[in-house]
Amino acid sequence: MAKTLNNISGMPKMKAAFAGWFKSLTLQVVTQTIDEGFVTDDMESVTFKGTIQPLSKEELRLKPEGQRSWEWLQIHCLSGSLNLTTNDRICYNEKIYKVMALKDYSLNNYIEYHLVADYEGE
Repeated sequence: MAKTLNNISGMPKMKAAFAGWFKSLTLQVVTQTIDEGFVTDDMESVTFKGTIQPLSKEELRLKPEGQRSWEWLQIHCLSGSLNLTTNDRICYNEKIYKVMALKDYSLNNYIEYHLVADYEGE
């Protein structure tokens, strides 16, 4: 009998555990384009199953001193549903956040992102 990757690795199947925790969320992925010397932000809506919550105090302790007072969020979602990379920018609740880290737990069927509120100049 063929074994699945989870059986071979001994990793739990997190998709079932997350089923009650995740809900349908929509955010906008921000991309910048330059048109005749002017930078414009384009936003594309992305809907995925996941959860967005503040980063824990323990995680904040590990962040660089100058960045601790910024608003930090974490996103947990199923693998392949959001596909963000480090330095991507998203808009959530009318605020722009920058992806600072991702933890790829795709062996367990999920991804964790750490985001910080992006600098808003004048």
